[in-house]
Amino acid sequence: MSLETLKQQAAALDDQSRKELVAFLVSLREKQWQAYARAAARKLDDPDASRWLTLEEFQTRLAERPEPPE
Repeated sequence: MSLETLKQQAAALDDQSRKELVAFLVSLREKQWQAYARAAARKLDDPDASRWLTLEEFQTRLAERPEPPE
């Protein structure tokens, strides 16, 4: 099913169904962010100093990363 078809079907929903769809999509986004936050926390909590970065290394890596998808 194409995205355009999904959009057309969503536009045809009644108000209550559309609210439920929005809530479902928001919950999917929240799960993605929770997974990202857990992965980041595991890295930040790593007690092995050999894998730590200096502030300069962190800034360099951060500048090289693309923006996260919306």
